[in-house]
Amino acid sequence: MVFLQKTGIVLNPRYGDYLTSWKLPESLQKAIKKAIARTENNSGMILGIAWNYGGRAEIVDAVTQILNNEHKLQQLDEKTFANYLYTTDMPDVDLLIRTGDATRLSNFLLWQTAYSEYHFTKVLWPNFGKKDIDKALLEYSKRNRRFGGL
Repeated sequence: MVFLQKTGIVLNPRYGDYLTSWKLPESLQKAIKKAIARTENNSGMILGIAWNYGGRAEIVDAVTQILNNEHKLQQLDEKTFANYLYTTDMPDVDLLIRTGDATRLSNFLLWQTAYSEYHFTKVLWPNFGKKDIDKALLEYSKRNRRFGGL
C-alpha cells in the first residue's frame, strides 16, 4: 500500500463484479476495498487487476448490455461499443508485455490491445525487474506506431 501511495498509483480492479466473481475470502475483499479507497484520488499510473478475466466474456458482456439497453444498432460504432467494456474510462493499451516466453494473447484485453505494441520476454513475471522494463520501453520507443494506417 505504501508503494501505491508513494508513486501515486490508482488501484483499479474494474473487471466485472471483481470481489464476488473472484470468490475471495472476506478479509481479502475488505483489504482490496480499503486499497481502492486509499488510492482513488491518486493521479499516477492506473494498476488494473484482471483475475478471472476473459476478453471474449468481456465482449459478450458488452454486447449483452447493448442489447438489454435497446441501443440502436445502426448507430453503434467503435467508440460507443468501447463504452460498454470493463475499461470504459481507461485508455487503450500502448504496450503489452508478455513474460514467461509466452507468445500469445491468452484472451487478454482483446479489444483494447488491437493497436498495442507487444514485447515478449523469456523472463518470468516474478523476476521481471527494472532492467527488463527498461529494455521493453527502449524497444517500444523505437517503434513507428501507425494505429492501423499505412
